[in-house]
Amino acid sequence: MKVFDPFVSKYPPDNNLRKPTAETLEQFQGKVPAELLNFWQEYGFGNYGEGLLKIIDPTDYIDMLTLWLGEQEGCLPILMTGFGTLFIYRKLSDTADDMCLLDIHNRRSGSFSTSFSDFFERIIPAENFAAQFLRVGLFQEAFAKHGGLSENEIFFFAPALAFGGTESIQYIEKGNAVVHQHLLFEMGVDHSDDTEADDMWSQAYEANPHVFELDNGGLMVSFTLSETVDTILPLAPETMYEIEGETISLWALTFVSLTKDENLGFLEYRKALKQLQPYIVEARGDHILVRGLSLAEMEHILTEQ
Repeated sequence: MKVFDPFVSKYPPDNNLRKPTAETLEQFQGKVPAELLNFWQEYGFGNYGEGLLKIIDPTDYIDMLTLWLGEQEGCLPILMTGFGTLFIYRKLSDTADDMCLLDIHNRRSGSFSTSFSDFFERIIPAENFAAQFLRVGLFQEAFAKHGGLSENEIFFFAPALAFGGTESIQYIEKGNAVVHQHLLFEMGVDHSDDTEADDMWSQAYEANPHVFELDNGGLMVSFTLSETVDTILPLAPETMYEIEGETISLWALTFVSLTKDENLGFLEYRKALKQLQPYIVEARGDHILVRGLSLAEMEHILTEQ
């Protein structure tokens, strides 16, 4: 049995996989197992099992891995789930290796304490692997709602799990994997450490950026203001958040109704802040605190052009 036979049987390859270049194969010669190089040549990079798992080119994600974990000698990302969790090949010596993971949503990493071959032959085909790491049911719902994933796309949670989101279909969006992985890392900064327990700031929701690709290929970064929720917003998000190598075409604020359970619409960010002036409770440093707005107040702001 070949190392990848159980993987391919469990997660069939898509028809539009991308084959590695000769330069890529030469670059990773001796750095990853020969079986993986052969697999790249025979099948290619892209979606397997309709995107539940992706065989990835390490060069596309090595900078992201370094951002999250620092320099890791002998570590290369080779596999990714449809929700952006990275699986990392780690060469321990000339005769030993193992597999690790980086879970971007729960901000954790760890080792499977098993070899590369054992991981693909025994761990991945197991049903409990799919249940624990792939969110199969949620993936299928997201696939039905948002369509399939391209090679560089993942499903993600908006808001992020670490900032109030939940693992349910209404909070799932689709977008560029590297862009979202970068944003989740940047969103790990807590701006409310100095607040007291009974302080209104400590009880407020801190809005975080969500990235969307526009029809013209540009990127929109949006923050969310939810009905009745006291919210902390950045005064100048363009100075606080950036995506290396990417240009942000539009900064926006999205208004969400909890009673209607829908997005009411969005405004360009600077215009939104101007409209929100009567509802700002206080400014602290680079942030403002906006009191919770009623549905009527939100609808008034959106219609006040």
